[in-house]
Amino acid sequence: MQADIQILYQSPVCTVHNFLCRCQECSVSAKEYQETFSIAYIRKGNFRFRVFRNELDAYSGLFLLCKPGYEHQVAHVHNIPDQCTIFSFTPASEGLLMEHAANFSWFFSNPDIQSILVKATPEMEFLHQRIFSLLQKTRYPSLWAEQLMTALFHLVLSAGDPRHPLPVLNDKQKRNYLPVIEKVKAFIHENYADNVTLPQLAAQGNMSPFHFNRLFKQITAATPYSYLLQVRLKQAALQLCNTGLPVTDIAFSTGFNSLEHFSAAYKKQFGQSPSAMRS
Repeated sequence: MQADIQILYQSPVCTVHNFLCRCQECSVSAKEYQETFSIAYIRKGNFRFRVFRNELDAYSGLFLLCKPGYEHQVAHVHNIPDQCTIFSFTPASEGLLMEHAANFSWFFSNPDIQSILVKATPEMEFLHQRIFSLLQKTRYPSLWAEQLMTALFHLVLSAGDPRHPLPVLNDKQKRNYLPVIEKVKAFIHENYADNVTLPQLAAQGNMSPFHFNRLFKQITAATPYSYLLQVRLKQAALQLCNTGLPVTDIAFSTGFNSLEHFSAAYKKQFGQSPSAMRS
């Protein structure tokens, strides 16, 4: 397989790789051996991940979880190279993850299942975006990076039983529309505090608001407003837990137009009020 693989971060918590495929045509890789447990977030593209007789349809917006000790092959289905952020774990750190992954006990304990796909939630994607952006910098606090990573791993491994069907997308949708959705999600992650509108998001893909609204929900399983709201709430939660900013300042800095709206939405999402979360 033609790919550039860059180490972004390395510590006892995990090793983070930036995987950039360079294949320009449909092909099947040689067999590769999985040496460590890994969680890969697919940032861009679409590929088929083959382990024994099982084949997973992996595309952007999904997490690919792989156990160690198995051979696999990757089949590219179109000429859009995939990009992934891969978190790899030593046996010791994998054991620590398993202690906090009760929802995935069926996966870790079943030798007949080697890899699975998990649909990313807006919270997961926002945390990944913050981690990936942070690791691009020359200098950054390692403790903050690792805190964000452990929060992401907890969400992925607390997703419930991910064996429910993923959104069904045909090849045309994955080839033509996934890049649009990737662009829109990146826009939301960078502009969540602004007064984002549906026509503004639809314009990112040169679509009508009606077509975009339907397509976004089909691919992400969330409406554009719900996605934006969950991104805002996750950023607010990070600020509540890691800064001393007043709750009102956090509400307005994350895009809410009133403290009442922020408090109600926060309690609905996390089960407690912003003040209770902080205390």
